[in-house]
Amino acid sequence: MRANEFIKMLLLACLFLLPAVAVAAEPAGEIARITGDSIAQARATDGSMRTLEVGSAVNTGDAISTGKDTTLIVRFADGSRFALGSQSEFVVDKFSYKQGAEDNSFHTSFIKGVFRFVSGLVAKSPGRDMKVKVIVATLGVRGTQVEGEVSARQEKDGVRIDASAKVVLLEPEEKGKQTSIIVSNEFGSVIVDQPGYGTEIPDEKSPPSAVRKMQLHTVDNVLRGLRSSVRQGGTPRPRMP
Repeated sequence: MRANEFIKMLLLACLFLLPAVAVAAEPAGEIARITGDSIAQARATDGSMRTLEVGSAVNTGDAISTGKDTTLIVRFADGSRFALGSQSEFVVDKFSYKQGAEDNSFHTSFIKGVFRFVSGLVAKSPGRDMKVKVIVATLGVRGTQVEGEVSARQEKDGVRIDASAKVVLLEPEEKGKQTSIIVSNEFGSVIVDQPGYGTEIPDEKSPPSAVRKMQLHTVDNVLRGLRSSVRQGGTPRPRMP
């Protein structure tokens, strides 16, 4: 074998033996605002925990939880914005977004607490693959604002109380734009297409209720201080010591 051929083969062998270089995935979003004195945390898919502050990255698989008197806003790369009330838990199940792509997707789950979200570009892209789970149902989103409240399953005096949820469609940011959500589970589904109207899933064995005019006072009170920030994109501001 000639020397130059031997060198080529040796170089190729070395390339195969080199360890693969891991390319860090882009964050799905970041914390845009935090209010309150308690902490907010994120649990990664490997079980590790980290404390969140303004500017902290939010990744696919993160389970985000807020303390007793803490609220926060997450701003995602597609422009979606999620506000969480105190003692809430939220999971980023899947996030894939590339400008102009047709296979963008955004799946999340609210485990408990109160929330408000403004959907971004994934909900407006051709696939419209944006889904929000609220334990007892799934919301198919068509570019809109939604607020809701989720009660996790619990036991009280030895009796199991099922999880439940309420969701309300809000006025879209773009005036005059048609908007809707499809709320469904294995027992049925409803379409909410009028702002101020919503549905309730009272337990884990019931379909979504008939669409009706709703007002969630709990959500109203908890998230009032965050609403202007959600509409304006959540201007980052440092936490007070």
